[in-house]
Amino acid sequence: MKMPVENNTVDYSIIICAYNPDERLLKRCLHAVHNLDTNNITTEVILVDNNSQVPIESLSYVREFLHKIPGMKIILAIKQGVKYARIAGIEEAKGAYIVYFDYDNEPESDYMQELKKLNIQYPQVAALGPGNVSVDFIDGIDKKIESYARITFQERHEETIKFASVQEWQSCYPFGTGLCTPAFMLKEYISMAKQEKFTMPGRTGKQLTSGEDTQMVLLCISKGYFAGVSPSLKINHIIPGSRTSISYLERLAYGTGLCYENCMIQVFPGYGRDLRQKIISGWKFSMQTLKKYMDVKLNSDPQKKIDLAQFIALNAGVYLALHKEIPGIVKKIIKNLKLE
Repeated sequence: MKMPVENNTVDYSIIICAYNPDERLLKRCLHAVHNLDTNNITTEVILVDNNSQVPIESLSYVREFLHKIPGMKIILAIKQGVKYARIAGIEEAKGAYIVYFDYDNEPESDYMQELKKLNIQYPQVAALGPGNVSVDFIDGIDKKIESYARITFQERHEETIKFASVQEWQSCYPFGTGLCTPAFMLKEYISMAKQEKFTMPGRTGKQLTSGEDTQMVLLCISKGYFAGVSPSLKINHIIPGSRTSISYLERLAYGTGLCYENCMIQVFPGYGRDLRQKIISGWKFSMQTLKKYMDVKLNSDPQKKIDLAQFIALNAGVYLALHKEIPGIVKKIIKNLKLE
């Protein structure tokens, strides 16, 4: 499908969303953005402060980059949630394409040049992300959970460009890290979000539910476009020690899994027919959850704790998407595990 032609004054708007950022991470992100090769590419950089306790604009190192990075500005999104920060960035953006770098992302210097080539070569791909993501645990990581944590934080090393247009999440679909999407598509996302058709709030402080990235990608699919990743797009995902604890990974697994079915049914309303075939009975959900919970209590394996959080989330997500009450036993276990 051919994309609409728009008269934009900027080729790419780079949006960075941050809330109470770790200085080490945001510095590395801004340094990498400053070093991007933008020869023959017009860009702007919009740093969105999602109502941080200490205003980001007041940070001396951020002010230094304001002078170093051409076309950089800082805007404030008062309403808490990544979705609202990204909407504020989209509304401010003047680019034909919008690229998201979270403040813990460190793109390679050739990222924009490679994006430009790909956007020209594959105009049918409306959601494009990095096929090479390396996770940098800057404070170390417990070896028992390292392999799981790398997958959780989106590490991937593709050898060829991959894309698809299937109305269900595919392994080649891009995540929010380094995501590039045409601005006209995101303007439509805003319209849907403001009509409350898309309700995924994104992460809000300590709440690790997500979904706005997924909906942006799936929206492209629903309009007949493709989504994919390319190995020529390379990025580091910087993870501090505060995000490598078992409790954090449990909550992250729960928050991520809980949202998927709701994302699907909001983008593809007919998906509800398929979803009703996937739901398990309240009794079965309760008994399986209780069995897994007791197994975790008797076993110190951290992977079992994460598996339990994922199991609860995936099934609870079906219940929520179909507006059904989650069984009481499951609710008690969710509370006991402090997943919300």
